[in-house]
Amino acid sequence: MSERLRFNTAQAADFAVCHPQTIRKALEAGELHGDQRKAKGRWTVRRSCLEAWIEGAECEHQRQSEGAA
Repeated sequence: MSERLRFNTAQAADFAVCHPQTIRKALEAGELHGDQRKAKGRWTVRRSCLEAWIEGAECEHQRQSEGAA
């Protein structure tokens, strides 16, 4: 499991040692960067984004989107 590059919410919760709802709330609030293929679809999270969130930092994708705004 630790070799994954992308996680669904349940896998991300296992990796981060928290509840899947915590992951979903962080994704919906924009605190954790993730992707959805369609509105209200399943979330996927890159490992690098999840690791940054666990450390309390912004991932590279969040920094890029802030710089473009």
